[in-house]
Amino acid sequence: MRADGAAKPGMSALPRHLPILAAKRARGGYERAYQERERTAATRLCDERGLLNPDAVGWSRFPRVTANLSGHRLRKKRWNFWSWIGRRFVFSVTVADLDYASFCSFFFIDFETGERVAGMDPRRGGYIAMPEEVERTLRWRSAKTDYALVNEGGDLAVEFRGRGGAGEEVAAAFTVRKPPEHESLNIVVPWTRRRFQLNSKHNTLRCEGEVVIAGRRYEMRPDDCHAVQDFGRGVWPYRSCWNWAVCTGEQGGELVGVNLGDRWTTGTGVNENGICHAGRLHKVMEDLEWRYDPADWMRPWRIRSVVSDAIDLTLTPFFAHTTGLNLGLLATGGTCAFGLWSGAVRFEGREVAIRDQVGWAEEFAHRW
Repeated sequence: MRADGAAKPGMSALPRHLPILAAKRARGGYERAYQERERTAATRLCDERGLLNPDAVGWSRFPRVTANLSGHRLRKKRWNFWSWIGRRFVFSVTVADLDYASFCSFFFIDFETGERVAGMDPRRGGYIAMPEEVERTLRWRSAKTDYALVNEGGDLAVEFRGRGGAGEEVAAAFTVRKPPEHESLNIVVPWTRRRFQLNSKHNTLRCEGEVVIAGRRYEMRPDDCHAVQDFGRGVWPYRSCWNWAVCTGEQGGELVGVNLGDRWTTGTGVNENGICHAGRLHKVMEDLEWRYDPADWMRPWRIRSVVSDAIDLTLTPFFAHTTGLNLGLLATGGTCAFGLWSGAVRFEGREVAIRDQVGWAEEFAHRW
């Protein structure tokens, strides 16, 4: 199958939009490009009944929405995902509460040797109190894992201790540099009043410190290692899927980050496509064309804007990381291809060339 919808024999394609929007799409009227409302004032995600607050829908340059989720038993999803990536390695930690379960998971990949270390600390739902606001401290403490991301305004302090699946000791201590006026991509996506999602995506945040894996030290240098955040809070349909891509680093001495998504936002009038250049966000208000081959994750991934010329990027993968869990009624899985991006992004009459900039692209599907 190609992800533009043409399937090879024996392979099924993921839907171009979530099944919850099937009736809406059947009525027609879909447009690839659209105007998205920029929010400039603080508001709450939900009304007093736990339904989506219409005033929250849209995008903003800074986190402005409080995720006051309530009700919707077993459908609420809350996660704080961070990834710290450079040319040599990626280290990632996710803390999540899915209503029926909580967990802290991590993975580390050495791109040069191919070594992978991963661990999972599952707990009951509600084990951790997930903050309603993006710029808050998060801590996970258990007999198995100790993780703290301290956010008191300004730079972030991160500490992690845990063990991989084979007993490998993992420890990290580092700082994420966060300039006060550095913009991010914040969106609220409406599938219906009862099903909706808030996301806050951050990139091009320099890191300094170290990760130690089974006694081997990996340095995080601010000229090479950058932090990427995905803060998610919402009420999700049972069946869902997404594409997500990130490009983060320096080009010509300037910070350039790109966040791109597909499938989960299609047909909602809101997307997660944006360019962060020198700390300033430039919103891309159209659904993009993704071309890649799920039969071979190591083939190039091309993502481009069709209506405008804002995005034309190709990822050449050097590592594919596949994960999955199938418990029958509950299942999740997908593949993340890490590699180097090349191409160009355009905004406000300017073109910025991207040459061999690190990042990833992924496809995931869920029954949750």
